[in-house]
Amino acid sequence: MKVPEPKISVIIVSYNVRAYLQQALYSLRRALAGIAHEIFVVDNASVDGTLAMLRQHFPEVIVLENRENVGFGRANNQALARARGEFVVMINPDTVVQEDTFRKLLAFFEHTPDAAAATCKIINPDGSFSVDCRHAIPTPMIAFWKVTGLSRLFPRSKLFGQYNLTYLDPNQTYPVPAISGSFMMVKRRVLEEVGFFDERFFMYCEDIDLCYRINLKGYKIYYVPTTQIIHYKGESTKKNNLDYVVTFNRALYQFFQKYYAASYGFLIRWIIVLGIVLRGIFIFFRNFIKEHFPVLLDTLILNLVILLAFVVRMEIKDHFSWEGVVKDYWIIHLFSTVLFLASGVYLQVYPRHRLSVQAIVKANLMTFVLLASITFFFKQFAYSRLVVLGAALFSPLGMVFWRAVLKRHYRGDREAWGKDVFSKPTVVVGEGPETVHLYRKIRELHDLSYELIGVVAPNQESKVLEEAGIPVLGTLEHLPQMIPMYGIRQVIFASEKLSYENILKAMSSVRTPRVEFKIAPSSMEVVIGKSYIERLDDYPLLDVEYALGNPLNRFLKRLLDVLVAGVYLLVWAPIALPGLLWCRRRLTRVAILGPQAELLPILQIDDMDFRRFLNRYLIFFEVLRGRVSLIGMPIQRYRAGINPPAYWHRPGLTGLVQINQQKIHQPEDAEKYHFFYVKNQSLLLDLEILIKALWQRILFRQV
Repeated sequence: MKVPEPKISVIIVSYNVRAYLQQALYSLRRALAGIAHEIFVVDNASVDGTLAMLRQHFPEVIVLENRENVGFGRANNQALARARGEFVVMINPDTVVQEDTFRKLLAFFEHTPDAAAATCKIINPDGSFSVDCRHAIPTPMIAFWKVTGLSRLFPRSKLFGQYNLTYLDPNQTYPVPAISGSFMMVKRRVLEEVGFFDERFFMYCEDIDLCYRINLKGYKIYYVPTTQIIHYKGESTKKNNLDYVVTFNRALYQFFQKYYAASYGFLIRWIIVLGIVLRGIFIFFRNFIKEHFPVLLDTLILNLVILLAFVVRMEIKDHFSWEGVVKDYWIIHLFSTVLFLASGVYLQVYPRHRLSVQAIVKANLMTFVLLASITFFFKQFAYSRLVVLGAALFSPLGMVFWRAVLKRHYRGDREAWGKDVFSKPTVVVGEGPETVHLYRKIRELHDLSYELIGVVAPNQESKVLEEAGIPVLGTLEHLPQMIPMYGIRQVIFASEKLSYENILKAMSSVRTPRVEFKIAPSSMEVVIGKSYIERLDDYPLLDVEYALGNPLNRFLKRLLDVLVAGVYLLVWAPIALPGLLWCRRRLTRVAILGPQAELLPILQIDDMDFRRFLNRYLIFFEVLRGRVSLIGMPIQRYRAGINPPAYWHRPGLTGLVQINQQKIHQPEDAEKYHFFYVKNQSLLLDLEILIKALWQRILFRQV
């Protein structure tokens, strides 16, 4: 039996937007009812459980799975090569279509024979019109108005508003030069004639390039507002960050190079580049201030208070002069700023507890105790004791004041303050009814410290969470990738079905000090980590940490590596360097296993026998580079076909496992030593392990 040709082929490129994709596919299922169709989803290596969701809920969808993010154009081309429909619809995964969308567009194409492509009216989630749904073709000047922001400042101007055609009525049908790739419906025969997407554009401008080629062939593209879709813009690609600006403006420049570079001189090309660079710089500083607002404001308050204290002191002494203030102020300014920032980092005020009143008071106390010690022991700073005393009283008051004002007014108007600036995006890790209850409990809170965005499931099975309508962001093994993707700053473990080892493994795989971890234990019989307990009504949340994740511990560990490796390399350089020069043809790169079992190439001579002097010298060079540490997991050479465990810290010349080798009889024994080291690592522990290794003469023994 011959399978009927589909009328419409729908193509969706997906990247870590499982919940939105699911919603989009449900809306497509309704809108395509009664229309012969096929749906392709090309997944660009999502880590949020997208593929499992598709297999479970949408078996009719044709799924093309990529092992890496190949970009928008290339992914679309994979499905375009297989599409059989008379019309091809490219649509974003973070969209919802109306039930009548395809019927009205099919009717439009039937009554408009010269139409080769069309889009409908696209609205934002708040109901406003999305100006991105139709474009002009970006000539150099039109692109310049866009990248410099003039198109946003003067949207009704026919000169500055050309890029998004913002001077046109969004409720009228008319031909347009280009339409957005978030929703475009194109006749397949036209695509076969003009060609598919140009894969040199990784993301952005590939839709404009396609439309430009359609225009060159004499076909027309229409904007049709008789039906509409919702576009949750920014979910598949965040549009307020530097990565977006760089990628988008690079695509604009690639478009310029493809079509206009040969026709324009050197000056015009550099004007375009200048606009791109200036916009990138502006976004960078805007994001920097937005991200580091608390530390910048606290440092400003500290120095203003100290400056005011200097002025008051000199007024009291009756010899006020700005020259004297500047002369004496900069020394105390320098010391106080350095001590305050160091205290803030040491106490983890920044970035973890930046809105904590208790933490900022502690940072001020440590700062001014150290500053008072300097003015007490060094007579040349004795004149500033009154300044230090006054600043010690008023500096913490200023810092506490703005936090109190923020917490008071933020709750009433989160959007005005900017929730991503002041709150902590939070995820819950767990599954089952206990996790559902915990999620809902946190959701009910009106607290600055919790901006709950979803749940991370321990495995693919999350039926209880889905039935409860809770967004599942992905699985625990992909938590490190989800941290930057969602801007997560707080992880809460629901420990009902999570072992401490699983929790610690997840914590140590997240290599950023920005994230704080808490655990909601199923019982209070066992307390893990810090003694500090925060309560969510009937839920106790315990702060948990692993020592290797502490920024100070990491710094001291790295400092020990650099000092020891540096001294060793310098001492033995006169002997080792001539030997390496002599054996240079025998140098080879050997792949060893790093944290999370990734491959690390290191230099060796012929093999990995560290008892040989030159190989030992080379491994110390890798310690200096930071690929290997003095203390860490055993160094293992990569061998194909072996699936090694991930030990979550760097390989080392020695370690707890190496010095206790005689006590290890099975893999679980080694795991316990790794867990102990990750949880309790310190400079003293590293020195103790190093001394024991030297005593046992196993520092360079191949493992």
